[in-house]
Amino acid sequence: MASLVREWLAELKVMGRSEQTIKWYRQKMEWYLGHESGPGTLDGLTSAEVKRLLGTLIDRGLKPNTVHGFFEVVRAFANWALREGFPVDPAVVRMRPPKVPVTELETYTEAQQEAILAAAAAGWPRLAVQILLGTGMRVGELAELKVGDFEDDGSVGFLKIRKGKGAKFRRVPLSTRLRREIDRYLNRTRPETDDDRLLVTAGGEPVRMMTIEYLLRRIKLRVGFKVHAHKFRHTFATEYLRREGDIERLRRILGHSSYVMVMRYLHLDKGDLGKDFDLRSPF
Repeated sequence: MASLVREWLAELKVMGRSEQTIKWYRQKMEWYLGHESGPGTLDGLTSAEVKRLLGTLIDRGLKPNTVHGFFEVVRAFANWALREGFPVDPAVVRMRPPKVPVTELETYTEAQQEAILAAAAAGWPRLAVQILLGTGMRVGELAELKVGDFEDDGSVGFLKIRKGKGAKFRRVPLSTRLRREIDRYLNRTRPETDDDRLLVTAGGEPVRMMTIEYLLRRIKLRVGFKVHAHKFRHTFATEYLRREGDIERLRRILGHSSYVMVMRYLHLDKGDLGKDFDLRSPF
């Protein structure tokens, strides 16, 4: 089983999956096989075994999203093994995923956005926050941006995501304000370096994903409320739709393959729900 998992992870790398995704898959499978007494051979990976695993995770008090994540990883491995011609219990790939409670996506208020920007130091830290807030891209995508990925013909600006989730290429449009901030950074702040990454430290070293995550933790301590990367993505998408943005364009900007994910952003907060309600309620 362990050797098959290694082969599966190697194929995911060849297929262009991100290092973060592969690391996440590896951690889940290694924990399952090593600490949870998972099956030693593929024959032992039955639907009953997967249900036992999920039940154990639930009994441990793990969050529904974590349990769901384990299930998705195990099923993805089973699907791969089946495609490769290995004997797999068909019931495993037919299993329905455990339900995850639907929660309202959290977004930053206008005041919180201003506080976060004020707490980010000038230079690459502030530009990183501005790009996250102004494009909705993922932190991993931000860390991989190169100087050449910034396109500006004077009237329209884009950032090229060369290797997004699922190894997909896309262009993310930029507002006039964000284009100006990127130009200022490149012309005035970015140090001379041989590295071609867009974001580099004062010493000329590339800003990596972990560096951005550390930045957000420092900002959290300064502003006094939770600051995490995906909340920028939620904020961007929600504000885009609130300002009558097109849902198909949003799907392409965010890099989603279907509308299922985008539909999550069609939620309304308390202020939106109560807007003009007296004018529309029958009583």
